[in-house]
Amino acid sequence: MKKVILCLLVSSLFITSCKKDTKQPEETTQEAKTPTYSVDANTTEINWTAYKTTEKTPVKGIFTSLNIDNPIQSDSKHGAFANLEFSIPISSFFSENEIRDNKIKALFFGIMKETILISGRFSDIIGNDEEGTMSLNLKMNGETIAIPMKYTISDNKVDINGTITNLMDWKMDAAFKSLHKACELLHTGEDGISKTWEDVAINATAVLKRN
Repeated sequence: MKKVILCLLVSSLFITSCKKDTKQPEETTQEAKTPTYSVDANTTEINWTAYKTTEKTPVKGIFTSLNIDNPIQSDSKHGAFANLEFSIPISSFFSENEIRDNKIKALFFGIMKETILISGRFSDIIGNDEEGTMSLNLKMNGETIAIPMKYTISDNKVDINGTITNLMDWKMDAAFKSLHKACELLHTGEDGISKTWEDVAINATAVLKRN
């Protein structure tokens, strides 16, 4: 009887051991996904500052619309601007003065070769995810001119600043003279001189989406 019980115990231990040996550990490891960033056109703000009178009185405004058909996906924040192409509807020009806006749309942009969109592309980015420089290749009146820009990044916001030093680089003499003539009285300062400046400051605050 003792031999029978002993044989049963040995058999039970052998079966249990075999079951443990055949069980395979489950794979639970999962690779971490690297985030990418792209510019969100819907939340990006484009501000401009033009100047009038010899005192260089600022006239500020915004473009309320930005189009980005093919956002760049980048694993770095500043890389989201590398060769990024965009367009801005001229109809979105806004300065909180309807009379001024209508004059600029009709007598400035309306005189140019391209009256619907301003377009551009960013290139030559030098820097990191904190600060650096880039070129804004801005197309207006059929001409593309590179504008040096500086940028700083805080969280997912990118602040970009630069200056159009001479609007005449875009061969817009006719458009510029048309606007100045229409605004001659309004651009006259206390010295009796009417002046419309040829430089325009640009500031954009771009918001990055984390994908």
